[in-house]
Amino acid sequence: MTSKPSRYSRDEFLARSLDVLSEEGEAKLRIDRLVGQLGVTKGSFYWHFENRAEFVRSLADYWARSSTKAVIDDIGAKAGSPEDRLFCLMKMISRQDLAGHDLAMRTWASHEPEVAPVVRKVDRMRLTFVRGLFKEMGFEGDELEARTRIFVTANSLKRGILVREPRTQRRDSLRQWHAFFVRP
Repeated sequence: MTSKPSRYSRDEFLARSLDVLSEEGEAKLRIDRLVGQLGVTKGSFYWHFENRAEFVRSLADYWARSSTKAVIDDIGAKAGSPEDRLFCLMKMISRQDLAGHDLAMRTWASHEPEVAPVVRKVDRMRLTFVRGLFKEMGFEGDELEARTRIFVTANSLKRGILVREPRTQRRDSLRQWHAFFVRP
């Protein structure tokens, strides 16, 4: 039997809170329920967050940073063709389950005023980055915009609407999706 940590770092607290949000819904993000779920005290919560509003902002920002900004920074720094960088992005999204919290965050943003602007910011960041890759590939106009939006939407929501694929099938599927997006 594994024991729960007696104290989480701020980022560990936020990472685990994202898991709770995705697995059990936002109702479990109430302070009493969350600390009970994590096996820590309220004092541990207040060590990291002044109040619930700061926690909500921090959780949304953590999601944006971990699922988008860090990925864009990493892929943007890689050498190689835009096609290769797009495939690296697709592999990273799949292997690290980077879209695993997207559906929960979007649902939460529909009625949480602190979360909605962060989701819009993430969407802009993702669209801008992916649009740049497709533009480097030579796409333009309506085709550029359509590929960009379809790619971002599909990768953000695919996990929430598709049945889990076995690992080998996922690799083949990634190659097929990549070929679909990069072919003229």
